[in-house]
Amino acid sequence: MNSNDAKPDKSTLSQTHGDHDLADLARSNGLSEAAAGAVAAIDAVMSKVRRSVQRRDFGRLILARIDPSLEVSHLDAIIALSAVVGDTPQDEVTVGIIAERMGIDPSRASRISADLVERGYAFRVASQLDARRICLKPTAKSERLVTAVRQTKWRIFAEALAQWDEQELVTFAALLERLAGWAIDEAGMRKAADAVKQMMDETEPGAK
Repeated sequence: MNSNDAKPDKSTLSQTHGDHDLADLARSNGLSEAAAGAVAAIDAVMSKVRRSVQRRDFGRLILARIDPSLEVSHLDAIIALSAVVGDTPQDEVTVGIIAERMGIDPSRASRISADLVERGYAFRVASQLDARRICLKPTAKSERLVTAVRQTKWRIFAEALAQWDEQELVTFAALLERLAGWAIDEAGMRKAADAVKQMMDETEPGAK
């Protein structure tokens, strides 16, 4: 019997129902009914996770309780600033490094950094490499916040997976790694972008 035709254990079936068009597309590419439904369910679950991440629900709840004057971008900067592992000149953090770590332009990083200094989450120091350059260091308050956020996040994560058995966790980790490999495949993304462009060109009114 073909592995695609094997009936899955009902206890392992996803409770999420994905997009029917995606399931139809998966079936047209040779997937079984169950496999096509799983593909659509994976897409739907990923969309839910992505929306939650984009809204930054956890970060917003934290700031609402600790310091409502801060925005999520401030929390990102605090975490970026606290990512330094040493205290040598090579570990110095400038506004430019914060901008790079957050993926924002230097002018915005400069404004956020100034806010952190004003609110007591960072302080300015002269660079050990170049006295003309100003660096930033986290305050004790900032370090306490980062420690609390990380430990709480890890605890929530551990509790969420506490009911999984060892084999489920090992299998999920391996499968997630495979999925992430697809998601960060730059060559594949460029190919997909080209495909989108081609489809748009082919469906444009008047196109031959």
